[in-house]
Amino acid sequence: MSFEPKQMEMICLEDLVPEGHIYRKFQTLWNLESVRVDLERLEADYDHKGYGIFRMFLCLLIQFLEDLRRGLVRVC
Repeated sequence: MSFEPKQMEMICLEDLVPEGHIYRKFQTLWNLESVRVDLERLEADYDHKGYGIFRMFLCLLIQFLEDLRRGLVRVC
């Protein structure tokens, strides 16, 4: 049995999305603060937090936008 050193690298998700990416434009167009407040109010009633209900909402929103974009590409 031999020892192999392992290396970890920290990655910032902000660095993975280019400045001009359309998702960054959505952040300036949509104010999701009221959605965040409402979802966190619902989440406060449950013991298990997991990734957070607002983060899961954002993941579903991005998935919807990606599916919508792919559908538009197929139609055009």
